[in-house]
Amino acid sequence: MSKQEEIDDDKSSESSRNSVEMEYNLEGLKKIASKVFGKSCISVNKLGEGGFHKVFILKMEDDSEYIGKIAFPECPYWKTESEVAVMKYIKERTSIKVPEVYHYDSSKENLVGQEYIIMEKLPGIALSKAWDNYDINQKKEVLLQVIEIQLDQAIEIAFFNEKRFELKNINRGPFDNTYDYIFAAIDKEIVYSKKYFNEEEQEKWIPIYEEFLSFLPKYFKNNNDIFVLTHGDFYHTNIIVDGTKITGIVDWECSGSYPIECSCNYPCWILENPDDHLLKDFWTEEMRNRDPEFIRIMYDMYDTNGSKGEIYDFAFLYYAERGGILNSLESIRKNGS
Repeated sequence: MSKQEEIDDDKSSESSRNSVEMEYNLEGLKKIASKVFGKSCISVNKLGEGGFHKVFILKMEDDSEYIGKIAFPECPYWKTESEVAVMKYIKERTSIKVPEVYHYDSSKENLVGQEYIIMEKLPGIALSKAWDNYDINQKKEVLLQVIEIQLDQAIEIAFFNEKRFELKNINRGPFDNTYDYIFAAIDKEIVYSKKYFNEEEQEKWIPIYEEFLSFLPKYFKNNNDIFVLTHGDFYHTNIIVDGTKITGIVDWECSGSYPIECSCNYPCWILENPDDHLLKDFWTEEMRNRDPEFIRIMYDMYDTNGSKGEIYDFAFLYYAERGGILNSLESIRKNGS
């Protein structure tokens, strides 16, 4: 089976330059789509590439379009099954708009040669492409819709990316309390370091992870915790908008059950532009009016000069730059110990 030529509308895009090499058959995807919809699929054009999938637009003979996602081989079977199950749950149990799944295969024994999902193509573009073109009032209009989603989230990448899915002796849950979750998230990094880091890196980072673990008993004593189903990558690249209307949320493969504190935070993309203070104040006030408990949890998470929040950031945002981890640890040492 030969790898089919990818048709990419933006040859200079970052996703094209860093494209993951893998074997798959686009003609097979066309045949499957034709059978699923009872009409001929006439073209397959690459839309983009994320951390876990190659994404294609499937164009049919009647000009209707659908999305075909071909999965990377990391965390086989479970990643696809989880994404499909979560989207079905979200569609049935919440008002959050997600794509309709028409067909999928969580094995590689098919015409594509890889796991795939065929789903609805939502109207619009990623919010990340539109955000900087909005004026302040348009940004607020979109944030009001984001707040509705955050309050309605029914939101685990940290335990399987970059070969972490190969680790055998780690706790992947389910977890009974926040302490166990945070402990497992950090302990997993120690196991990963011992397996994949060289001696110099192990000597540098393992003591840091162990010191993070030593802070846990002080900050996580309450076992009456609330866990919520969380997107896991609720970023503006995964929010689709048509004008200023949010038409849906995509890429649910990293969703999982997290402590509620992991969901109680600012939308991270409003911290990246000159209007930061205006948008943060607007978002905070609107969220406080709708759900004061959300804001209370968020502020409580950053008690003791931020130390508790620093531990959450480390455990939840495992991909943070190493320098950021060091800064977090130094902050805890100064303020929390």
